[in-house]
Amino acid sequence: MVRLWCQGHCFRPIAAVIFDKDGTLADVAHYLRLVAIARAVKIGEHFPNLKEWLLQAFGVIGDHLDPTGLQAVGTRQENLIAAAALVASQGVPWIAALERASAAFAEADRQFTAKAELTPPLPGVIELVQRLHGLGCALAIISSDRTSEIAAFLDTYHLKPFFQLWRGADEPPPKPDPQVLLRVCDRLGVRPEQTAVIGDADSDGLMAQRGGAAASIGVTWGWHRPPALNYCDCILASPLEIKIMGDEN
Repeated sequence: MVRLWCQGHCFRPIAAVIFDKDGTLADVAHYLRLVAIARAVKIGEHFPNLKEWLLQAFGVIGDHLDPTGLQAVGTRQENLIAAAALVASQGVPWIAALERASAAFAEADRQFTAKAELTPPLPGVIELVQRLHGLGCALAIISSDRTSEIAAFLDTYHLKPFFQLWRGADEPPPKPDPQVLLRVCDRLGVRPEQTAVIGDADSDGLMAQRGGAAASIGVTWGWHRPPALNYCDCILASPLEIKIMGDEN
């Protein structure tokens, strides 16, 4: 058990910390923006008038990506459905629209075959993970990314020994459904009220709130433009703001 101090809040006793990955552990802002542009360009080859609409839907804003937008927060499937809906708006039958969007996504994705190598850990997060692990805290990841990509990230940066389990959006239900939190807690052998959730999106905060977690810690350290977070006990700009102490009681 540990105590977490964040901006005057003390959360205790904490037996497990559940992290989001993209934007929390991994620096993905530049990568996700490039992926969003590539997908919009591929669909725009067939429907030129949709390119700007797609970029807006994905959350591409000039040189930056909206941290609360679809590309940053949504799952791959949610992004695909949104793109297919815009294709369908051009009078294309739904199944054909879904197929065209899927083909465009696949073409774009082939340009970015090594996501883990392009999305390194954010400054300070490895030290945070090591400190929590060293004090006996169970660690897990719940992400909107695919489970295979979580594993690749952990392998690439030698972080697997610190985490007991990880779960992606390809293992339903996705965030913010509280069931995913409850299932992870069950597998870790801890109660939700002994768990802290750390993430950069409202989906993390809602999952924590609805699942009865002890703490929902919002973070902005992965983004040039800090996201607006509405379901957190506190919002931090740096991993150094989290103070960790062993809980002897």
